[in-house]
Amino acid sequence: MKQNQETGAEINAMLNSLDGLEKASPGPFFYTRVSARLQREETSWWSNLAGFVARPSVAVATLFLIFLLNAVALMYQHNGVSSSPLSEQVEQNSNDDYNTTLAANSYYDENTDLR
Repeated sequence: MKQNQETGAEINAMLNSLDGLEKASPGPFFYTRVSARLQREETSWWSNLAGFVARPSVAVATLFLIFLLNAVALMYQHNGVSSSPLSEQVEQNSNDDYNTTLAANSYYDENTDLR
């Protein structure tokens, strides 16, 4: 019982400590300093680069270059120019696998006729 009374007294002491609280307020000239910082213009290397890339002429030139590179890639692919010998090796390996499968199937077909 004594412990409950001590706990109740501690709780009341904590609640009474909140009685003198006031609303927090910023320091003097806070809003003036914030508005001055917001209005200050910072020019960095990244902002200059973003300004340059955002120009319509740069954007159109970049798109034109991408379309040109795609057209060149399609022309080389259409003409049958192989870009790497690795793709030929993969194609040859898949052909070998197909031929092995056919040989295995014909072997099993021949053995089923003997039964």
